[in-house]
Amino acid sequence: MSERKRFHPLAILIYWVQAVRGWLFLFFIFLINGGIATLFGAIVAGIVLVLLLFFALGKYFSRSYEVTPQKMVIYHGIIRKKETDIPYHRMQTIKQRQWFFFKPFHVTQLLIETAGGDETKAEASLPAVKEEVLRQIEAYRQGDQVEEETAETYDYQVTNGQIFLFGLTDLSILASLFAFLVLIDELIPEKWLEAATTTAESILRAGWMLTIAVSFLIILLGASFSLLKNFIQYYNFRVSRSQQTLTIESGLFERKTQKIPLDKIQGIRIRQQLLRKLLGISTVELMLAGGQEVKGEGEITKLYLLPIVKQENLYQMLGALLPEWKMQEPDLQFVSRNSLWYFWRWNVLWLPVLAGFFWFNHWAGISAVVLVLFLLLFSWFDYQYQGYAIQTKSRICIQTYELWTSVQTFVERPKVQAVTEQTTKWLYPKQIGHVKLFVKAGQGTETMQLRYIKKEAIQEIKAFYES
Repeated sequence: MSERKRFHPLAILIYWVQAVRGWLFLFFIFLINGGIATLFGAIVAGIVLVLLLFFALGKYFSRSYEVTPQKMVIYHGIIRKKETDIPYHRMQTIKQRQWFFFKPFHVTQLLIETAGGDETKAEASLPAVKEEVLRQIEAYRQGDQVEEETAETYDYQVTNGQIFLFGLTDLSILASLFAFLVLIDELIPEKWLEAATTTAESILRAGWMLTIAVSFLIILLGASFSLLKNFIQYYNFRVSRSQQTLTIESGLFERKTQKIPLDKIQGIRIRQQLLRKLLGISTVELMLAGGQEVKGEGEITKLYLLPIVKQENLYQMLGALLPEWKMQEPDLQFVSRNSLWYFWRWNVLWLPVLAGFFWFNHWAGISAVVLVLFLLLFSWFDYQYQGYAIQTKSRICIQTYELWTSVQTFVERPKVQAVTEQTTKWLYPKQIGHVKLFVKAGQGTETMQLRYIKKEAIQEIKAFYES
């Protein structure tokens, strides 16, 4: 017989940290404005932290759980009591998170997602339970109450050297630095920014050698931050295959484990940004129907199957992990290489405006020229690399280009929700148009689009979808 239990006492710490995180932005503003440096500010901050601790204690004593052979039940509430029943056959994904301070106590956090769950969070969260609870749930899900370890058919692990290379070639750090600069501009006191601007002007006047040295230091700091972030996130990254389930685990301070049933895989995406292309390495990610984390703006967090892999070993690795897919390199048809003008025409319209920028300010003109050149370059990559390949009767590969990254998406026909065709009255006489394929991913839909391609190619893609 099962019995109703409270979570492990470490759940109090988790609830308290989550509550503090919700107030972190106000604490940060309070800190940079010097309010916390006064006695009154320190007392107020201390009172808030204590109140949040009482809030965490209230959540801990008002919540419990029960694991039965038929279902798992989550209880919460003191005055208004609520029970959430989750039958095992409704569980789609179980995510496991284990902070470094959980490990000595053999405690883990479980996030359980179901077929009809909430779009932004897990249906059930067990913030801190013993590891045997997960094994018990998995045994019930398999219809067998005997805890047995299933033999793994394949296991792949990322080395520290590969993580190092992944971090050095991670161009997403540029977006993070830009967001950080925007945050600084919004929050840092104006006198601090004026002092930083004055210092920057002094460095420029000091000579090009010092300017290069400071630029190199900034690049070095950015690379160091990227390495640190990726080591924390992908330390001891491991993916294993066991029967019809993939298990992906990684993390240094917070060990994340996700079990993915094969039937939840909607597609396979191979990314190769420009720097990694020169080094002959790629990244493989999975597209899932639910079970992918969502960032604050609703953006789906990438779920890597192979964060970094040599291009020469790519399809061999995929064949070992996903033999059912029988992955092979696509023979792409580059369907827009005669349509460069259509990719460039809107960017070319900016050229007459550049004279106005130079008349207004010399540096503004140079910046505008650089921006237009980048837009033309990005459009050229789109024109050069987009294409498709119908590999089998049921699989299509669509290649697109996103900024500096070529993206190949492999999708089986039953996973494609819809295909649309679009053209204009100017493109129609030339038999040119656009085609979009819609695939369910995460809690929403992802779109794959080929632009300015011939009518024959559009018809071939539509015929593949409708057959």
